This record gives sequence, C-alpha cells and structure tokens, in this order.
Amino acid sequence: VIQDIKGEGRWNFGGQKAWSQIPTTPENDACVDPNLVEGLLRQRDIARREKDFATADYLLEQARTSPDGDLTLRIHDESRTWRLWTETAPPKPIAPHMTPAERCIAIVEEHAPEKVEEIKQVLESFPGREFKILKKLKQRYLQRE
Repeated sequence: VIQDIKGEGRWNFGGQKAWSQIPTTPENDACVDPNLVEGLLRQRDIARREKDFATADYLLEQARTSPDGDLTLRIHDESRTWRLWTETAPPKPIAPHMTPAERCIAIVEEHAPEKVEEIKQVLESFPGREFKILKKLKQRYLQRE
C-alpha cells in the first residue's frame, strides 16, 4: 500500500533518460567504445535498482577505466552523461574565439564595409546588447546566402 503512494522511487526505468556521451576531441573520443560504456552504465543502473551496490561500484569502475591510454571517464549520474577526462586540458583552437561585438564588426566589414564605423558606434552606445545586434546582422546579411 505504501509503495502505491510513494511509487517505485527514483530508479524507475520508465522515466529515466538514456545515457549520452558529451563529445571531447575526435582523437580522445576514438579511444573508447560508446556502446561498451553505455552497456556498463545500464547494467550499473540495474544493479543500483536492485540495491547490489558492490556490483554497481564494480561496473562503475569498469566503465570509468574503459578508455585506452591514460584517459578515464567522468560520469554524471544526475544528467546521465559521461565524457572522457584527461589530467591536462584539451588543446585550445588555434584561432581565438571572437566576441559577439567582434563578430558584428566582421560581418559588417564583409557585407557592408561602408557601415563599419556606424556599427562600432552602435555597439559602443548599447553595451550588453551585442547578441541582439549580432542576431539582427545575421538576419540581414547572412540569411540571403
């Protein structure tokens, strides 16, 4: 009777979303079999639901150490995601990331060079609205292509 009131608890598989991988670098992602990892994590879910925590811990360690080399997995139970992990950060892209204001200026330089000073003045006059301005510029200049 109490179970009817409380339900099946948080390990009800009907409402649980599937495990998914958060991509990292192509080189690192090639070092692990996602089907193996997700299979181990599904088996771990079953062991946890059945309160077999020793098996669940063993399966977690198997999944965590399944990649080749010095890579390990970080597993996030709450979001039901996993990703490869290294002690060193992956290399940053060679080209620096442009700010929204810089992207606005680049679009105007390419499509309406005569308006570069005007867009710089608009960006300076409306700080914090760079994303809205960028969206409008994309609609005006990039949707035609």
